Amino acid sequence: MKKIILLAKMVGALCLIFLVLILGVYIKYRLELKDIQSLVEDYKPSVATTIYDKNNKVVDILAAEDREVVKLSEVSPYLKDAFISIEDKQFYSHHGLHFKGIFRAIVTNLLSRKASQGGSSITQQLAKNAFLTSERKISRKIKEAILTYQMERTYTKDEILEKYLNEIYFGSGSYGVKSAAYQFFRKDVKDLNIAEAALLAGIPNRPTKYDPTKNLENALERQQIILKEMYNDGKITEEEYEKAKKHKFELENEDNIKNIPKDTTIIYNKISKKSLNNPELTTIVETFLADIYDEEKIYTSGLKIYTTIDLDFQKTAKETFNSYEYFKNKDINGAMVTLDPFTGAIVSIVGGKDFKAKNFDRALMARRQMGSSFKPFVYLDALQNGFEAYSVVVNDYASFGNWIPKNDDGKYTYNSTLVNSLNLSLNIPAIKLLNSIGVEKFKEDSKNIKLSSEIKDLTAALGSVDATPLETATNFSIFVNGGYLVKPNIIREIRDNQDILIYTNEIEKTKVYESVDTSAVTAMLKNVVSNGTASRARVYDKQGRPIEQGGKTGTTNQNRTVWFVGITPEYVTVSYIGRDDNKPMYGKITGGSAVAPMWAKYYQTLINKGYYTPGKFEFLENAIETGDLVKQNIDIYTGLLDGTNSKEIVVRKGRLQVESSEKYRNGIASVFGIEGGIGVEENIENSDEVVDGENNENANGETSEGDGLINRLFGE
Repeated sequence: MKKIILLAKMVGALCLIFLVLILGVYIKYRLELKDIQSLVEDYKPSVATTIYDKNNKVVDILAAEDREVVKLSEVSPYLKDAFISIEDKQFYSHHGLHFKGIFRAIVTNLLSRKASQGGSSITQQLAKNAFLTSERKISRKIKEAILTYQMERTYTKDEILEKYLNEIYFGSGSYGVKSAAYQFFRKDVKDLNIAEAALLAGIPNRPTKYDPTKNLENALERQQIILKEMYNDGKITEEEYEKAKKHKFELENEDNIKNIPKDTTIIYNKISKKSLNNPELTTIVETFLADIYDEEKIYTSGLKIYTTIDLDFQKTAKETFNSYEYFKNKDINGAMVTLDPFTGAIVSIVGGKDFKAKNFDRALMARRQMGSSFKPFVYLDALQNGFEAYSVVVNDYASFGNWIPKNDDGKYTYNSTLVNSLNLSLNIPAIKLLNSIGVEKFKEDSKNIKLSSEIKDLTAALGSVDATPLETATNFSIFVNGGYLVKPNIIREIRDNQDILIYTNEIEKTKVYESVDTSAVTAMLKNVVSNGTASRARVYDKQGRPIEQGGKTGTTNQNRTVWFVGITPEYVTVSYIGRDDNKPMYGKITGGSAVAPMWAKYYQTLINKGYYTPGKFEFLENAIETGDLVKQNIDIYTGLLDGTNSKEIVVRKGRLQVESSEKYRNGIASVFGIEGGIGVEENIENSDEVVDGENNENANGETSEGDGLINRLFGE
């Protein structure tokens, strides 16, 4: 009896020692897990920031790791059942710990003298993934158990399962079932069928071994095991089981993604998060976010960034640009940007051929001379200083000090109206207009125009000023929106991971020109495309009719930069081609021959694919309807009504042309009722005072107030 009592005491002492040891171990590791309550309660998985386009399509992901959080209610029930069947059958009945699994792991590890096996419930796996490292040590298992106990006290089973499904790793930096469903199947996680759910649930056990993109056979073997477990657990019927077993999976190729076979799921190539899908856009977004948030907020808090970009436009722009023939020359590059002129929204942006993140973004940063693409602003200022579209400027030899400018073709047409001069991009009339206005006055009048360099002298008429493509798009917006300068923007709003609005963009626009004046220039820019230097930019609707469009070409000295700026009733798109070192591009290359066709291909593709349906220039149409602008048939050389070379142009109300070319069919003698006469013809040739049929010399031989305008018109 004494022996039994002694044995009992020894056992009791050993048990007490064991309990003390257990308590000591618990206290030791519990102290290492500081503030465990708040640690568990405040747990949130690292969530990627998602960037969306204007139609809420995913553009890119910003993350240290690829993860999108999803609510349990938004997960396919088949996927939940698949994970429970293969990972933790007693999940909803136990209190967090798999004691059999833990005991088995301890015994195996002791016998092998190394940590070689684990045995974890879903709660344990979550504790490990969320708070601990993956090292195989007994100490980690103890911490895991402590955390598991705390998590089971803090959360419901559904909350634990939701956190687990958002935390598990699927390889290649992809975390959570939502990201994995899109990575492998390009599907929303709520839409997975039984076969897909079983395949996905098998990957986290060994992400490399069961990666279906690399080891489809292994993945399918494990999928069959999971399907069997789901059937045995009563999660699916026999009919569902047999159908899922027969479901096919194929790796992505060019044929099957165009025509997916019946009862087949395509396994898509993984999207590499090291390389951005739309680097131009995403880099801008990152830069913007860095000004208002820290890195943790940007990359781990699950922000939702809603941008102004249109993915269909962006894809079309990149494909058009990167496949364009001029860029086969490795030394030649360029940029293209599309802007909404009413809101300043950037709709598409290409920063260079085959653009990569962190590259020099030419659309935003390339400061290039504008060449003749700047001329519309000279003509706009001319309208504000007494000229009209029918005003005549002498297109002849001219010199300004030591500078003797020439037209591109070296020829002169003598008399030329403003509308014709802009249409043909004549240099001499543009210079004479600026000379008449005055450089300093023009500089003051144009102070709202966004440029990268100053207007210094008369060469500005030929575009000696610098601007980036985005600045140019902003400037040309005035010809579409009725004279407003808009601030470019790329972000519409930002929401947090609870979908709460935390930032919204305010459209900034300033009225800088009168609508009737900008609309008059818009009408001129339409002519540039219909029958001028930009005729190769013409685009047609699906019925083969010309769309409403305008534009201006630009070519700088020695073809260093060639431009085309195109406007439609809804958008402004600027594109240029040039060398980054600004050296000349040899050969006959102009904005009209090289860039306008690329612009046309871009827009024609948008229209043909149904991405874009152009409308009408509203401000121009409204001005015509209200009578603020009036259509007249004007001879583009004489500036008179109904001449031999008449074309329909628009003229501002109160400044209509009233003189007809018919009145002067026999020269100025017809004004006095005289039929012909050599002397009269000589008077016409020598006269520099007759403009639009009016003689401005008074009886005393003094010129009237209109004489200043006459001199300007004739370049004196």
